[in-house]
Amino acid sequence: MAASKRHWAAFATTMTVAACGAAWLASSWDDVKRGNGVIVHRETKSPEEIRKYWTPERIRRAEPAEMPVWNPCEHFPSLLSPDCW
Repeated sequence: MAASKRHWAAFATTMTVAACGAAWLASSWDDVKRGNGVIVHRETKSPEEIRKYWTPERIRRAEPAEMPVWNPCEHFPSLLSPDCW
């Protein structure tokens, strides 16, 4: 009889943890499905026009654009990513 109660207690604990985990994940889903800030721009000019634009002077003065960085700790709850621990 005691073993049966222990099995039910373990089952109830497991189900409670699973339900709480599902609720926690559902509450953070908006953060996960939000965009990552990447913008795609399709160039409509021909390769020749682009080569003409990039003169040696323009290439020397060019500065790299800031690249978006994906931070898993920002988009996922901290327990989902070991980097956030």
